[in-house]
Amino acid sequence: MDFNICEHHIRDLVLKAGVVIRQLKGLPEEKNITVLYNETAPLLGITPFQMHSGDINHLPAPAEVRTDRGAFAIPRKDCEHCGGKETVVLYPLCQSCEEAEGGKYKAAWTCQSKDCGYKEKLEKPFIEILEELGVEIPNGASKQSLGIKTMTDEGLK
Repeated sequence: MDFNICEHHIRDLVLKAGVVIRQLKGLPEEKNITVLYNETAPLLGITPFQMHSGDINHLPAPAEVRTDRGAFAIPRKDCEHCGGKETVVLYPLCQSCEEAEGGKYKAAWTCQSKDCGYKEKLEKPFIEILEELGVEIPNGASKQSLGIKTMTDEGLK
């Protein structure tokens, strides 16, 4: 399931409203977000749906991020190996990971088809490749202005 920023924001607002509603009613704090969502959504006219942590509890991978027009923000291409259409996605490689081979490789084109396994490692940095492909990332933009959230936004716990 692709990450949908609109659905994410709606769920976030429902959960925040649920916290406030429970406080106003004098109820104890609810830590289980499924319970909180299911009791709050109907109050806001939203039909609750079955959530699974594999779909909900993650930040979007570069391959999941879409523009407001529905196009993928990170360029994709067709797979020469399996023939899949727009299944090959560009990813940055963690420089301390084994896959980067001591920092030699900085990005990779990876096929997302289930049984393909195609991967092409690149020595150019991820950002440089994006610039060559015409993807513009504003200079000096902050994480918040780009809508990026990380685990350290509120400090480590």
